[in-house]
Amino acid sequence: MNRWLTRAVVLAIVAVFGIGAGFGTGAGIGTATAAEGDYSRVPKAKLTQKPFRGITLITVGNRVVCTGFVIAPNKVVTAAHCLVQNASKGKYNFKTGVPKNVRVYRGYSQAFGGSAYKSCGVSRAWAHANFVKSGPNDKNYGSRPHDYAVLTTKCKFPQNAVLRLWATEHGDGTLTSGKRVRTAGYPADPRVKGMNGLNMWRTEGRVRPVGVEPRHLHFTGFVASGMSGGPVWRTFPKDSPCGRTHCVVGIITRCAINSGGQCKLTLRSDRLAVRITPQVKRLLRSK
Repeated sequence: MNRWLTRAVVLAIVAVFGIGAGFGTGAGIGTATAAEGDYSRVPKAKLTQKPFRGITLITVGNRVVCTGFVIAPNKVVTAAHCLVQNASKGKYNFKTGVPKNVRVYRGYSQAFGGSAYKSCGVSRAWAHANFVKSGPNDKNYGSRPHDYAVLTTKCKFPQNAVLRLWATEHGDGTLTSGKRVRTAGYPADPRVKGMNGLNMWRTEGRVRPVGVEPRHLHFTGFVASGMSGGPVWRTFPKDSPCGRTHCVVGIITRCAINSGGQCKLTLRSDRLAVRITPQVKRLLRSK
């Protein structure tokens, strides 16, 4: 597979999520008119630009499962629950660290004919031991701060696809409540037209006050199923704290759930990410 997902993958996603009618998109993200929570599909021209060329669609077998992002020429970060939840289905073996049928698609969008880049297989995967042990069903939520994983790819990405990690800690004054952040990923929600898990969408939000777990990053904006593992970043004009214009500060792990078990479409609802702390940054870069 190169530019396009196989027909089997596409049909599987459409069968599960459909192509629903419903909500439209907000103002263009990154423009002066964009408001908190606005969301829109990433235009074709943007898919080959930063940070979007470093954001990936992840599939396991014939299932599109999550989002990821490039942190090194052969490393992609995602959420651990994207892989742990598939372990019971025989798709992934954490004991050996050898993934089965996992592929990443950089800058992919079905609406624009696939991707300008080749898809890539995965030779190894690592997830935090605390999350592998407790998993997404941890009732005490003790595993959530460790909900991250690293995929080692069989191909190499160019350096201009690499997204820079910016480590922060609660109380250091860098990510205070109200700071503007942006996210992107591959959401699948039949309530939103065209949101079928095969197109990249982006949103803008703001940092929320820290909850009981300082290793979490709370923020507003649109997050739906399929966006887990995607980056939360801050954008700077030039001389940024991380040395790049786009600095990744978190890994999307959870949306706000309504009474029906769906992600809330209320744009100012609280979303959750793993904060990129110095410890998390060291772990991700070492795997």
